[in-house]
Amino acid sequence: MSDQQERSVQPVLPSLERSLAAGSTEQQDEGARSLALRYGALLDDAVAEQKYAKALRLVGEAVAERADHMPITSGQQLMDAWDRLSTALAEHSVASDLGPKLLATLTALGCTPAGRAEKKGGAGGGSLIPAANPLLQQREDARRAREARERAAAAGA
Repeated sequence: MSDQQERSVQPVLPSLERSLAAGSTEQQDEGARSLALRYGALLDDAVAEQKYAKALRLVGEAVAERADHMPITSGQQLMDAWDRLSTALAEHSVASDLGPKLLATLTALGCTPAGRAEKKGGAGGGSLIPAANPLLQQREDARRAREARERAAAAGA
């Protein structure tokens, strides 16, 4: 990521707070709003996942050891490069885990075009998964079909 691109990346939380303030104010949505804000804060304060901790520590130690044997400017450049790479990995891992969850929460609250369209159409219990991902849509359809079968079986019992 270039310095220009890095400077243009804005925190998620301020925009998220504005979107949520403009969205649903119903009391039953309070939990979803709190969850969305928590996801936003975690995205903004990304740290490397635990599954990467050992590898990051080992590579970090190797980089530090190598930097100690280099001219001061080159050693500092190596350490700076390592810091940028580890930060990028942290941001990517958190975003890839939380991004879809945040999107689903915002859709449920009507803070996305899909969520607003669903609320306008009055369709309750619709999918929170964007149709652009056929595998996820297929799973969502299977879940809804299973729930319908369970309701029918419970009604017939």
